[in-house]
Amino acid sequence: MENRLSQGPAPAWTGTSAADGGQCPKADEWLPLLNGDARPVQDAQVDALLAHAAECGKCATHLRMLTAEPTEEETAELAGLVSFSAEWQRNLAAELARTPRQQLGPMRLGPVKMDRLKASKTYLWVGSGLAATLMIGAVTFFWWQRANSPEQMLAEAYSQSRTYDLRMPGAGFAEVTHETHLRGGGSARESSRLLDARARIERKLENAPEDPHWLELEARADIQEEKFDPAIEILDRLVATETVTAGLLVDDASAYFERGSLTGSETDRATALENLRRADEMAPDDPLVLFNEAVVMEDRGQAMNAVETWNRYLKFERDPKWLAEGRARLQALEQKLNQLKTHQGRAGQHPGTSSVMRAPAV
Repeated sequence: MENRLSQGPAPAWTGTSAADGGQCPKADEWLPLLNGDARPVQDAQVDALLAHAAECGKCATHLRMLTAEPTEEETAELAGLVSFSAEWQRNLAAELARTPRQQLGPMRLGPVKMDRLKASKTYLWVGSGLAATLMIGAVTFFWWQRANSPEQMLAEAYSQSRTYDLRMPGAGFAEVTHETHLRGGGSARESSRLLDARARIERKLENAPEDPHWLELEARADIQEEKFDPAIEILDRLVATETVTAGLLVDDASAYFERGSLTGSETDRATALENLRRADEMAPDDPLVLFNEAVVMEDRGQAMNAVETWNRYLKFERDPKWLAEGRARLQALEQKLNQLKTHQGRAGQHPGTSSVMRAPAV
């Protein structure tokens, strides 16, 4: 979204699917936005798509998904397609190159040559159509895999019901809804996306029980279900390895912070802040890390550090809704600090009064 060609105000999106009654662009309408060589005549369409994605959390999530790098599993799936192999593509190019091209006019060709010319053109069109169809199929397959991955399902479950302040990797913006919090209680109601993600993760772990990627996702699902103890057990074991990532530390910090908030444990919340500081060192420009770190710093009473972290966060965040929440939190924190300074200043102006009030009665 930062690479838009026009810096003017973005018009409202009025694509073909809107004319048909749809509220969001169709899959093929995002292609001009994904094309790095977009022509100037496409500026208006690109701006309209960006404007729509900035206001639609669902489309913003899909746009981030389309621009993300494929995982090893998705690459392996695409590599299994016949049309994805370099040899198949070379054979198709060679076949098209062997197609004869006639430069003579139709009046100088005999009936047999005319038939051959028509057949050659037919083969050319069929071959081109087949190649385009296979390419579209590969892109569609990749998009479907990404949209239905356990990571995306967990992120959507968070966005559908954000029950705590900290952010989850890959999730779009959502307001905190403590009053609708049903997890961890007597109710068995859960998001369908969360249940589907849990089922897929469990199937993967049956085949690879020690795979760190699937173990981390299992712990992330545990956090959403408020199963903090098993989540911390998994994440601590992964953090103890040599392949520690900022995302892993963010998940571990979330589990500790939420358990500490639930039980009142100062140790858990201190551990959460320590993990987030480590993540900050590894990814100092990651807005998700900075957001969570500022929230935990404020909880730990480190107001000045939180203000500095919020200011850093505002420099890197690009999502307008997450940006607005960060600004609101920073303004509320600065207002508290100003009130505290005012109170301390007034108390300093009347030291005698305070000492008299504290003096023991005679």
